[in-house]
Amino acid sequence: MRRMLKRAVVLLLGLASLLATLHVARAAIPGIRGTQAVSSQLTWLRRVNPRAAPEMQRLFPEGEFFQWALSGLAAGRLARDGVDPADNLALLEEAIAATGASQVVDRFGAGDPLPHGAFYHGWRLLLLVDRAALTGDPAQRAEVETEARRILTALQADPLPASYPGRAWPCDVVVALAAAHRAAGLVELPGLPAVTRQWFAAVETHRDPSGLLIHRRGGDVARGSSQAIIQAFLPDIDPVRAAREWRVFKEQFVVSELGLVGVREYPRGVADDGDVDSGPLVAGVSASASAVTLAAARRNGDLELAKVLDREADLLGLPLPMGSGAAFALGLMPVGDAFVAWARSAPLGAALDVPSPQPWFWLFWLLALVPGVVALWMCRRRIAGLVALRRPGSAGRREECQHIKDGASEPGGSVMNETTVGR
Repeated sequence: MRRMLKRAVVLLLGLASLLATLHVARAAIPGIRGTQAVSSQLTWLRRVNPRAAPEMQRLFPEGEFFQWALSGLAAGRLARDGVDPADNLALLEEAIAATGASQVVDRFGAGDPLPHGAFYHGWRLLLLVDRAALTGDPAQRAEVETEARRILTALQADPLPASYPGRAWPCDVVVALAAAHRAAGLVELPGLPAVTRQWFAAVETHRDPSGLLIHRRGGDVARGSSQAIIQAFLPDIDPVRAAREWRVFKEQFVVSELGLVGVREYPRGVADDGDVDSGPLVAGVSASASAVTLAAARRNGDLELAKVLDREADLLGLPLPMGSGAAFALGLMPVGDAFVAWARSAPLGAALDVPSPQPWFWLFWLLALVPGVVALWMCRRRIAGLVALRRPGSAGRREECQHIKDGASEPGGSVMNETTVGR
């Protein structure tokens, strides 16, 4: 029984080492994941979103909205790139309907000038722009124009309109302004350039010492969770400014910790606790900020960092087949899949030549081999015996063993024979 248990343990350790090695090998494949990876995630999200969105709302303040909006934006991007346009447009339409449902909209009441706040109006306009671009429907274009003009009017009245009553985040306003700039590719927005210049001038007093926008109105420091969003959408508004701020962001927030590349929630030299915006912090790094930075790296043309974060998403997310699609973390956190699918679908900007830290993939190779090494150690005596039999001079020992076995079959040649005669 004990020997059988030991063999089972050895087998399990060997299998674990093999699977871990294959997983690290898959994650370590260089390059940027393409539309096939996004399509696989969307296949799964399309199936689970109706159930998952309410569940995510119980965990995050914008969980249900983000579950639908990010899935819809990823689908819209694929459709605009000609990838399964009918199916992806259908998912985009489903996302627009879900984010327009009363139980979702009512969570974002903030009053005038934006009835449901900067966060809601900005992200929803992104969805409406993609749909109108795909269908060309005049009524949908008119809806895009109405929403974009509403945002521009709000920014003229207040450069930081609230997302929730009395609370404003600059990152939400950047998304809204970027959505208006995308809308300008479909409809006439003659006041957009002037509003954009006025807005940048007005928010100069809302920057931290590094020159980055603060996390929240009334605060005094930039944070990774909001800066990642800002850096993902700033190229839509002002590509030159975006390239300049991207370098500052990387210097302040992108780090290598515990063998991995990630994004700090607080700038270098600042230590604080995580909250609902950042999620739990490990060595000061925010997983959510790191995921969103994948989109920011792609939009800013930082292909080196995008490759690193893409590979780490596979390494840490443990993507597994789920029916005809694929899901991270055993499908337990669907909003994370939505974030990664959206980030991976972000258009690539003009390539920037900026250095990026690299993960220690060699460390994960070693960790993957540990169970196998333990299994070999448990079998060390058996292995040593096999090795000894193959050494020079071992032939005589093998012949001697065979001679003893042969003698056992002759009358009187073994204990067994003598016992048998005695009987």
